[in-house]
Amino acid sequence: MVEAASWDDCGMKWMASFSLAAVAVGFLGGCAVQQREVLCELPYWQVVSTDVEGCWISEYIAEGEITPTCNGYCFRAVQRRTFQPLTLTYKYPLGRFVKAQAPNIIITPTRKPYWLKVMDLYTPPPNQCGPPRRFGK
Repeated sequence: MVEAASWDDCGMKWMASFSLAAVAVGFLGGCAVQQREVLCELPYWQVVSTDVEGCWISEYIAEGEITPTCNGYCFRAVQRRTFQPLTLTYKYPLGRFVKAQAPNIIITPTRKPYWLKVMDLYTPPPNQCGPPRRFGK
């Protein structure tokens, strides 16, 4: 008569205890790691709209994603320069949604504007904006 092999005979007890130890080390290893908050820098784009002859009409500095539409592009602008009849520069620190339509639109990557970097240096963190407000009295 053939006897069935027991759990201990096949080495399963050793394998089970090893896998249990491996799982425990995996979970305990995660407790020792400190999570650091990583702030992602949004990409900045230079969007230039020109006329049919190639003369610049306006230049935008866009922050984040640029979405193509059926007849132009939508984006969030932080700076705008117009060139005709004279050059004017507009700054939008909080961003402004723009839909650009022109015969020619040129999009190139660029850096964050210097004035926006300086403004970020002097902006307090969200938790330290001043004393807490008291409502009612």
